[in-house]
Amino acid sequence: QGAALRARPAPHPLVHLPAFAGAHAPAAMSDKGSEAEEITDLSNPDVTTKYRSAGDIVQKALQAVVEACVPDADICDLCGLGDKIMEEETGKLYNKKGKDGKKIEKGIAFPTCVSVNEVLGHFSPMKGESVTLKAGDVAKIDLACHLDGYIAAAGHTIVIGGDTVDDRRADVIMAAWHAAEAALRLIQPGNTNTQVTEAFGKIAADFNCKPVQGVLSHQLKKHVIDGNK
Repeated sequence: QGAALRARPAPHPLVHLPAFAGAHAPAAMSDKGSEAEEITDLSNPDVTTKYRSAGDIVQKALQAVVEACVPDADICDLCGLGDKIMEEETGKLYNKKGKDGKKIEKGIAFPTCVSVNEVLGHFSPMKGESVTLKAGDVAKIDLACHLDGYIAAAGHTIVIGGDTVDDRRADVIMAAWHAAEAALRLIQPGNTNTQVTEAFGKIAADFNCKPVQGVLSHQLKKHVIDGNK
C-alpha cells in the first residue's frame, strides 16, 4: 500500500554544504609562489559566512517558489521568481572589492528549476516552452546561488494543491524524504559517499522504488557545483 502524505505548506530544504570541504588542497592566490594562500574550506570563518549567507538566500527563494506553486501557475514565471530573488539578495552583499582589488563574483549558481511528474529535473523553460501546473502534480523545485564562488543549493518536492496522496506518488516522495534524512546523518568525517549511495538504494527498495541512475552525491568546491569526486 502507498504511504499517506500531505504536502507541507512550507519547505524544509536541504541546503548543501561541502561534504568533503577539507579534502582538497587550498588554491594559491598567486602564481608567483606567494606565501599567502586562500583557504577555501570551512576552517576559514569568512568562507563559512559566505556559505551560510548563500544558504539563507536560497531558502528565501525556495520558500517563495513553493508558495507560488499553485494550480495554473506558469513554470517559466515560477523559475523567473526564484532567479529574481537570488539575484536581488546576492546583489545586496559583498559589494566592496576583495583583497586583490577585484569585484567579488556572486549570483545564480544554478537556475531555478520546476520539474513535474516524470520530468526528472533541470526544467527551466523559456516562455514558449513552458507549461502550467495542475492539481495533483508532483513538482520538484531546485535552485542554487553563490557568493564569491561558494555555492549553496536547495530543493523541495510538493504535491500541487496540497491534497493527501496515498498512491505511488506518496511512495516515491517518502523514499526521497527518508533518503535525504539518511544522508544528513551519514555525511560526516570518516564516512564515504558510497555509504550514502548504498543507503539510498536500501531506502528506495523499502518503498518499492528505484534510485535514478547517475544521480549521486558529488563534491562541491569553490566555483564548481558538480565536482569529480
